[in-house]
Amino acid sequence: MAKLHVHGMEIGTVYFTTVAKRYMSDGIILKNAGFGWKLHGKVKAGVSPREAFEIARERQICELAKRPALAAYRKELHELAGNAKRWKLHAAVSLMPDDPDGVWSEACDSYGDNCAADLDEIVRLCMLYRLALDESARLKAAA
Repeated sequence: MAKLHVHGMEIGTVYFTTVAKRYMSDGIILKNAGFGWKLHGKVKAGVSPREAFEIARERQICELAKRPALAAYRKELHELAGNAKRWKLHAAVSLMPDDPDGVWSEACDSYGDNCAADLDEIVRLCMLYRLALDESARLKAAA
């Protein structure tokens, strides 16, 4: 597991669906998929860490502007679960998008590491996920 303070100051963090990438002042990029910060890569030579972060953030903003349903799903997922539990909730939703009760049982009422969401929130999350899937299929068909 990477020690954050060893890599200087945090420039910024880009949050994806289940992963966070943190850009550090020494040019190191750290990744957290819910199991702690790990070394992910380095900023290319000739590009400052701040520039790399700004490019990644702008790219994400542009992509989410093209996919509002994905942006809504991601926002709801991030509100319901912290980074450490987000992967579990997303995995349950992606496996059973038409079974919110099953998702709730698996991610919120299981043996451990549960999310604190009620069934109504999970129903909404599953609906947003299905909308994001439909949006993705439409974009793929249009391309």
